[in-house]
Amino acid sequence: MNIKPSIRSRVFTGIRTGLAIISAMGVLLTAAACGSSSASGVTTVKVALTTSTDDPLWDQVNKNLESEGSKVRVKTVAMKSAVLGNQALEAGDVDLSAQQHYAFLNGEIKEKGYDFTVIGEAYISPLNIYSNKIKKVSELKNGDKVLIPNDVTNGGRALIVLQEAGVIKVDPDKNDPAKGVYPAQEDITSNPKNIEIVPTDRNMIMSSLDDAAAGIANANAVVDYGKSPEKDSIFKIDPDPTKDVNKPWINVIVARTKDKDNQAYKDIIKAYHQDNVRVLMENESKGAEIPTW
Repeated sequence: MNIKPSIRSRVFTGIRTGLAIISAMGVLLTAAACGSSSASGVTTVKVALTTSTDDPLWDQVNKNLESEGSKVRVKTVAMKSAVLGNQALEAGDVDLSAQQHYAFLNGEIKEKGYDFTVIGEAYISPLNIYSNKIKKVSELKNGDKVLIPNDVTNGGRALIVLQEAGVIKVDPDKNDPAKGVYPAQEDITSNPKNIEIVPTDRNMIMSSLDDAAAGIANANAVVDYGKSPEKDSIFKIDPDPTKDVNKPWINVIVARTKDKDNQAYKDIIKAYHQDNVRVLMENESKGAEIPTW
């Protein structure tokens, strides 16, 4: 069958148009999976956070991206917990997570099978010992009470702090936070002063120090209480991020593994790891967040 030239031209034009539409749809689907693009060409990347105190850091990241001529911008998304943030990342409701440390992340991956990858490190938040009654840990007496956070992750980390302070010892087989394994009170193998360890809401520990000999508190709660994690603690672990005891507690920025090489995400990490973000973090957090880059 012979096709007239005019008809053949229309057929080929239709084919080319169809292929162009399919190609454009592919680009849009890819953009939707790794941030959303606007008509102005700006790619918005949603980042899950559990604390609004980090918003100024991400505002600075956006300024850094703009000054570099990048068309990538970050939009923070508030989450009530890191658990919910990870669920949102898995579902594709957010593109990145910046709300947890290695230990919590690895526990989530172990328990739920998430296929996530760390694409950048952010900071470490100290977990130190505080007291209204004693000046150093060696002053603890037989049977004294020590308050620790009542959640599994921070409670386990607090027991590790007590071990580092020489107060107790824990079963080494139950002390591998890098793999999401945390010690519990039943894993204490030595407690020579018979210290009574009392799990307590982490936001209540600083205000409850008059009821105990000491307490181990999250740095943000310490700052909120008007104290300094650096100056007001009676024991602290050197927050050097290269030390093995600290590595599991470094807060990280996480992506779905399939998207880990996305250029927009690389631009964001580069913009985050700048001196102006470091200085802002040190000034704004008042010692609650120590940069790790």
